[in-house]
Amino acid sequence: MSGPLMQLLSQGMRLWLTSVCSELEQLDLDLDGSALGLLAGHLQGGKLTAKGVVFQNLALANVELQSDPIDFEVGGLIKKQKLQLKHKFQIQGCVTFSAANLNKSLANPHWLSFSNNIASQLLGANNLASYAIAENKLSLHSGDGRSIQCNLEVLDGMLWLQPIDSKSTAAIPVPMDPAIRLENVLIEGQQLKLTGSSIVSAGAAGSK
Repeated sequence: MSGPLMQLLSQGMRLWLTSVCSELEQLDLDLDGSALGLLAGHLQGGKLTAKGVVFQNLALANVELQSDPIDFEVGGLIKKQKLQLKHKFQIQGCVTFSAANLNKSLANPHWLSFSNNIASQLLGANNLASYAIAENKLSLHSGDGRSIQCNLEVLDGMLWLQPIDSKSTAAIPVPMDPAIRLENVLIEGQQLKLTGSSIVSAGAAGSK
């Protein structure tokens, strides 16, 4: 459906997405709603695909998301204010990383403590220099030339790093936003793909 209100809503969502992502190269947004529903501040759902995204200090190659129904404040939207949500809603979908994305994320200071921790635990090194994706596995490399291969597993909605051929080292949890619950992880070719769901809280679209 198209129309002035849908265009305002689409613009509001695009502005919000641009504000919460430090990088966003390409964005396609498909919103689903009726005229009466939009006037009441109700959207039946939406689909989003994006490329070249940096969100919460993570560099993502591709993002594909689909939302449950969304309730929003019509008044603020008409005044071209930031989109305000009435209720939290759930999104489902997947994100894809390349090795270059993982290394870009690794270089972010936000992940320094985690990368140093896994370098120490898995490699006995002071720091982690790079990631690589090969043979359906994730390889970790330290600055002094040491390396180890790991599997990635999803347990109870969280992502775990499991060293291969290392009986003495337990799996290491990867820090995640508590609102995200993963369902599956797949390493295929040169890409890492995570599938799951997340809750967007009321008011989140109105704040950076």
